[in-house]
Amino acid sequence: MSISFAGFGVASLANFYTGIAWLNPGIFVGMAVLSALIAVPAGHVGRFRGRRLDGEGRGTALLGIVVGWLLLFVCVLAVLAYIGLIAGLAFLADAF
Repeated sequence: MSISFAGFGVASLANFYTGIAWLNPGIFVGMAVLSALIAVPAGHVGRFRGRRLDGEGRGTALLGIVVGWLLLFVCVLAVLAYIGLIAGLAFLADAF
């Protein structure tokens, strides 16, 4: 379950390469964050259940956790870059 949510998040960020996400990037970054916020707890639940079932599915749950955290990290970097861009443009506009 967690790997599918992590995959949805990766797919929403991958839309930036196709050009579709540039129409409204906030929605696609928001979908990636939401998917990552679901993937991480679902991965932890999957790891817990896998421990009870003698290791069945623990690897995919771990992959969902790792990809979920990486998605959150990339989204935070993207938001900080956007804020930096706006701040830089405001500084340039103020200089003129």
